[in-house]
Amino acid sequence: MVARALRSQRWFRRACRLPARVLRRVDRGLYPGRSPDVTTVASKFSSFGGLVATSHSGPWGYLQRIPIVLYGPGFIRPRGELVVGQRPTLADLAPTVAELLGTEWPEDRPGRPLREALVPERRRPGEPRLVVTLVWDGGGWNVLDAWPHSWPYLATLMERGTSVAGGTVGSSPSVTPSAHATIGTGAWPRVHGIVDIPLRDGERVVDSFPGLTPRYLELSTLADRFDRAADNRPKVAMLAEDGWHLGMMGHGAYDDGGDKDIALMIDRSTAEMLTNEEWYRLPSFLPETEGLSADVRAVDASDGRLDGLWMGNDVLEDPSSVYFTPAWTLYQQRLVERLLRVEGFGGDDVPDLLYVNSKQIDHVGHQHNMLSPEMDETLRITDGVLHDLVRALNDTVGKRKWVLLVTADHGQTPLPESTGGWPIDIDALTPTLEEHFGVPADELVLDERPVGMWLDYATLQEKGITTEDVASYLTDLRARDNLERSELPALYHDRMHERLFAAAFPTERMADVLACSREAERGQ
Repeated sequence: MVARALRSQRWFRRACRLPARVLRRVDRGLYPGRSPDVTTVASKFSSFGGLVATSHSGPWGYLQRIPIVLYGPGFIRPRGELVVGQRPTLADLAPTVAELLGTEWPEDRPGRPLREALVPERRRPGEPRLVVTLVWDGGGWNVLDAWPHSWPYLATLMERGTSVAGGTVGSSPSVTPSAHATIGTGAWPRVHGIVDIPLRDGERVVDSFPGLTPRYLELSTLADRFDRAADNRPKVAMLAEDGWHLGMMGHGAYDDGGDKDIALMIDRSTAEMLTNEEWYRLPSFLPETEGLSADVRAVDASDGRLDGLWMGNDVLEDPSSVYFTPAWTLYQQRLVERLLRVEGFGGDDVPDLLYVNSKQIDHVGHQHNMLSPEMDETLRITDGVLHDLVRALNDTVGKRKWVLLVTADHGQTPLPESTGGWPIDIDALTPTLEEHFGVPADELVLDERPVGMWLDYATLQEKGITTEDVASYLTDLRARDNLERSELPALYHDRMHERLFAAAFPTERMADVLACSREAERGQ
């Protein structure tokens, strides 16, 4: 039973009202000593950003629901939509691939193989020569449902292969580093250690993959384990954006016994390709791949005019802007095809692993919102590239010799005006909080994210402030304390008294909050 003293706290009573399934996702995403000191859950459909730019980090279903599609004749059953006995999550992908490759998988990890989607082992033509895991970054079900006619080829793979119903991220925050590490390890952030884009390390808040180094990834990935078990003979590669995706592939040579797997990442300010050469390698032929100019031209012409604009947006002249358009989606497919040919992926009887992140869906969602015509066009082009990928796999690896997994790492938040959610101003949270407690600017909060705040321990002690005090303040925070009425559309003007957060509580009290929610649900 939860202590009566806790039940007297407003922050606790409000947090206890959250559904247990929502709090379970939050609990799975918390790693002691790394996660924020105060955990926040924004009200449903509210996000941190403006009226167009929105965040996607949270435990709500619309952010959590993601496609899980498996395709590979001879290895994957053609079952169409499949309902499985377990609740499918991203943690199930790694053990499913381990099952296909016949490699041992730890029993103490939460992910379980999706055996109902697999052809029985005795009927498979051996092991697949290549397994490709493709993530449509930000391509959750609410994005796909918003544009149901923009991904016909993915729909075809769902029909001809297996589309696992009810798939979710499984943990919160629903962000790139955490979700990709779950894909790679088959475990939750509370075990693999990648809790968000930043994380706490002692008195500092640092990047989760500083300098493109996997030092904070606490578990081995499927690629790590399979590669070492096969004496590093498998070819392993990842084409993605930056270190936030490394958890999907693994540690490379960072771990004892590992080798330098291929890891292509991008400097987003210049769109130049790079890697961490200490732990990974980047073949010289990849940055030399031609065709980006042709892909930019194709995207330019997609609206019927060659005018240097993409759907009216002046983003095609600067390489750092091109990366945020589907021109890069087209070009990345050129990189994939060249990698397959030159490195010989799938060219022998030793299975290889390829991980690809298609990031432009996420970028377009942040810049234009998931309900924009830019998202429609991005999905159409990304879907066409998926068709190109399947053709390339058949041509270079051979039919019935490979397996493809397609998924997403999270959904997105629609325009606030379309849902009634609040466009929370994250930049105003820290100043108003520090003013409330009489603390000079930048001395109380080390960093803030849509899922919580990291606090300065010395300031807490000096000022006699507790994490419960901060949680109480955030629990009671109203829209009028964070947003200017005059800057909001009229539909918000009579709602300035509403709370911004569904809950805020000290992270160290997570177990008590979850226990209270479960008790409440059992008593209904």
